[in-house]
Amino acid sequence: MRATLHDRIVVVGGGPIGLAMTLALANAEAGLRGGNVSLVERQTLGLARLPSLFDHRVYALSPGSKALLESLGVWSRLLSARIEPVRAMHVFGDALQTSKQVNDCNNDRSKIEFSEGMPLAFMVEHSALMQALIEQLREQADTTGNIHVFDNADISGVEFAKAGGAHQLRLKAGPTLAADLLIAADGASSPLRAQAGIVAETKDYESDGIVVNFRIEQPHGGIARQWFAHDGVLAYLPLPDNQVSIVWSVSKTRADELSALDDQAFTRAVMQAGDHVFPGMALASPRARFALRRVMATNWVQPGFALIGDAAHAIHPLAGQGANLGFADVRRLREELQNRSVLSHSGDLAVLRRYERARVEDAVIMGHVTDGLRALYLSESQAVTRMRRDGLKAANEMDFAKSLVMAHAMR
Repeated sequence: MRATLHDRIVVVGGGPIGLAMTLALANAEAGLRGGNVSLVERQTLGLARLPSLFDHRVYALSPGSKALLESLGVWSRLLSARIEPVRAMHVFGDALQTSKQVNDCNNDRSKIEFSEGMPLAFMVEHSALMQALIEQLREQADTTGNIHVFDNADISGVEFAKAGGAHQLRLKAGPTLAADLLIAADGASSPLRAQAGIVAETKDYESDGIVVNFRIEQPHGGIARQWFAHDGVLAYLPLPDNQVSIVWSVSKTRADELSALDDQAFTRAVMQAGDHVFPGMALASPRARFALRRVMATNWVQPGFALIGDAAHAIHPLAGQGANLGFADVRRLREELQNRSVLSHSGDLAVLRRYERARVEDAVIMGHVTDGLRALYLSESQAVTRMRRDGLKAANEMDFAKSLVMAHAMR
């Protein structure tokens, strides 16, 4: 049995990553029985009936993220009818655009196909995932007594202690929480990160993402499709019930143009950008738009303090790996805390640095890869166009390379 049984851990941020972190640390297997985990969230963590319309905010969760949620008792709470396995992925580059091909839906675009004979990912709605996490959190809080939830809570101040001391988190309409380990899961603009004096390097992509769901007439076959063009990146993500979720990353000027279109004109623009792969498409949710930027904290840990999820790293959505990177943070931080020496404190810098070293490279590499892809497909140079097309075709013949990509993405 551990010598240290009275860890006081506070997680700030009640999104999917913060909720998963709270559950992971409160789990008896984490070796923290006898201590307590508090969750602080500024919004109300309430349960509501899922709407009949699918949420336009969706996650492509990797098998590794699914395994984490299974271990936390969350995955079984999700309705299977609202989960869609992604069984293959087709990535399209530039078309040759000869006169014969201009009106051909099956033109000679460069293409790469990923398939591993098993689901590559699982499409899950944000609202459904949040409900499952909150249900599990409430039940575990009631049955174990080692989770304390402070929702609808504003933080009035934080006093960061010196090494070995407990941080003090003051709530406006609540108690002051002492934390041997304070974990920031409060998003890309993380107030806690700023208050801790941690610098975050931010890259504004000067582009926006547009997300919306469509109902389609033909089956999507569980295939995720992505088109790269010089004016943006468009993804079709499969959903249950003959629906797809689109994520379209475009310049702010183009986003303004698309936002000004009525529903019919916008649908036509989406169908054209997607090579008319689905002839009949009809809007099935409201449209949403959000600014795109990359955020990378210069360091993720301090004595008794750690960043996870978007507070540590926020990347371009074209790789679809943002949530998976966050859940990987949860897995690794839980592992380092579970495996620490019996003489170690949960907030010991040496323990937290092992977490940082294990995770930072993955996040940095993924950020650079998405940046490189984005830069490559923004170019209108004919030489670069040929390189994109020919390179993608060559990559499609390299089974070993594709297997490596899939092995990374499915973790």
